[in-house]
Parts: sequence; structure tokens; C-alpha cells
Amino acid sequence: MHKFIFPLFVFLVFTGSAQTFTKIANPSTCKAKINKKTAETKSITANFEEHVHSSMFNTPKKAQGKLAYKQSDKIRWEHTSPKKQIILINGTKARFQENGQEVKNATANRVVKKIQGLMVQLFSGDFLNEKEFNIAYFESGSHYKLVLKPKNARMANYISSIDLLFSKSTLNLDQMTLVETENDKIVYAFSNIRTNTTITDTKFTQFQ
Repeated sequence: MHKFIFPLFVFLVFTGSAQTFTKIANPSTCKAKINKKTAETKSITANFEEHVHSSMFNTPKKAQGKLAYKQSDKIRWEHTSPKKQIILINGTKARFQENGQEVKNATANRVVKKIQGLMVQLFSGDFLNEKEFNIAYFESGSHYKLVLKPKNARMANYISSIDLLFSKSTLNLDQMTLVETENDKIVYAFSNIRTNTTITDTKFTQFQ
């Protein structure tokens, strides 16, 4: 677990619903729907709950926060509890603040840079081009599930898969799971999702 969770803790509900997923033999329709949705989505705001599952913990570690995204490379990822942490991504620039103080040391900068590329791919829909991931498509009655397997060996050392749950009715991303092993993973459940609202650019350049 130490390989992935702790270096990326700044970036960062296992779902209780017993959904049964079956593999989609021909995923072209599903892929086209999600691709169309991401292309039409100019902005996203949402709340999230984070549950860190680890073989080192007796119970999952919980946190809450807020997300703001603006097409195609602006992201504000803000933990509001139990710690206050903010990652700002504005194109090629990324900044990190913890407990009201901007962190500029080399280690933090490297971690944020790694997070930057991954987050932009996931929220912009660029992952669908399968340049960096092999994707398997599944469905239940209410959701599409996309399982992304990294092609890069270095990334695969830290992430065995990224599992994305999209609502069939809205095509919004309802849940994202970063999996190291079956027992070691971070799960994000999104709520109060709003798309195509106006977000000022300062949201991605200023911590206030």
C-alpha cells in the first residue's frame, strides 16, 4: 500500500449497492455516449466523499471535499475535511496548498505534477483514446463501468486499475476508484453534480 496511497495522499465509498455488471461485447455505443458527454461538458462542480481502504487500516479513512473542472485542463481538487488541502491545475501549471500554506518543496511538486496529467485525462475524457490505458466496458441496469488498465509499466506499479462508474441516465461520473490491490484502494463518490455552470478562471489560480 505504501507504494501508492501515501505518495499520493494529497490527491486524494466503496459502494454498498450490490450491482451486477456484465461485460459489453461491443462497447462502441457506450464509448460514443461518454465521448459525446465529455465533449459537451464545459464545466463540472461536485462534492465528493473519499474512502481510503487499506490492509493497514482496521476501517476506511474518510474525507470530504469539492471538485471544480473547466474544459479542458483546469481543475480545482479541494479537501475540506478532516484536513484542508487544495490542488490547483491550470493548464501546465499546478499548485498545492495544505492548511492554508502553499507547499513548494520538490517532493510535493513532483507528486502534484504526476497527479496533474492523470486528473486532466480522467475529467476531460482524453483517456478514451486508449493511448495510456486499455479499457474494458461493463454495464448494470443503472451504470456503465469502465475499467482502465495502465499501459505504462511504471504507472502499473502503483495503480492496477482505475474504475469509473457513469450513470446511464445522466452519463455523469458517479464514482471513481483508484485500485492498487483488491484491499488497497481509494474510492471517490461524487454528489451534487452540476455541469456547464459558469466558473471564473481565478478558481484555478487562487486558493481563496
